[in-house]
Amino acid sequence: MVDAEQQRRSAVAAVLARALPRTAADVPLAMAREILDVLPDLRLLDDARAAQATMEQTIERVQAELDRSPWPVELPSSGTDLREALLDEARLLRRNTATKTGPYAIGFAAGRDAFVRALEARATSVTPQARPGLAGNSSAPAVPDERPNSVRLAVTLRIAGLPDDPALREQNRRILVGNELVRYAHNTGVNSTELASDIADLVLAALPEIDTLLPEALDALRAREDELLALWQRLAVEQANCGLTEPEMRWRNALARELRHQADTVTLNSGMTDSFTVGFNLASQSLARKLRARADEIAVLPVPVDPWARSERQDDQPGS
Repeated sequence: MVDAEQQRRSAVAAVLARALPRTAADVPLAMAREILDVLPDLRLLDDARAAQATMEQTIERVQAELDRSPWPVELPSSGTDLREALLDEARLLRRNTATKTGPYAIGFAAGRDAFVRALEARATSVTPQARPGLAGNSSAPAVPDERPNSVRLAVTLRIAGLPDDPALREQNRRILVGNELVRYAHNTGVNSTELASDIADLVLAALPEIDTLLPEALDALRAREDELLALWQRLAVEQANCGLTEPEMRWRNALARELRHQADTVTLNSGMTDSFTVGFNLASQSLARKLRARADEIAVLPVPVDPWARSERQDDQPGS
């Protein structure tokens, strides 16, 4: 979390600038960097908060997917190739034929025709992939691995390595900060442990999170982790009950991805406001919205084997 790091650096630099008024102008900020580097708990706290925020977003996503169960959507029959499925979607888009005349109607029809022809052209270049179809209700759920989140492990280990006595923890930090001030005495002018300790107290007072929020962050991480794992497991069971096998979900998500890709290729004719161009652009925008909505219906959220992976395979993710 860059913003939090910058805020702390500025806060520490401001304290040092007041405590060391005779130093060069660039010394407080440089020393703030050095001091924060020897206080890893703050960066770990940022990691914990970022992991919690990511989990909360994923919780919302998985819950929304559960709300869609049993994922009812009209799809081609088993064995239908991805190419034919795209051509079917193109045929659906052609159903509404404009009957009005005039530049706007002609432009709208031209825009629709261009959009559909682009989708048909895309269909000819996709990799063949036949729809496997549903497997009935006997599929084994792809329950995710229950190993703990790496950030929570790091926070747990760090807390376990800290002294139980808050005063001792503070003393250790005071020594770390003071050592940095003395180590750079030729820049800071801090040449005694007493002065270093006094300034370290001021620095640590500007960083109140350092001793209070790691345990709270750990509790929050553990709660979000348990909640997310439970949701992933529910989703796995629901998908298995609906017969959604991994090959079926891959096919559906491949079709959804192609539809979204085609919607994203829309380029509007900007700078022109004649009726034909307005109609052409509106047709392109309207069909792009329809394809995105259709992709949202088709896509299925797969249950990850590793629920804490930092990067997810884009080709398996609805919405990508």
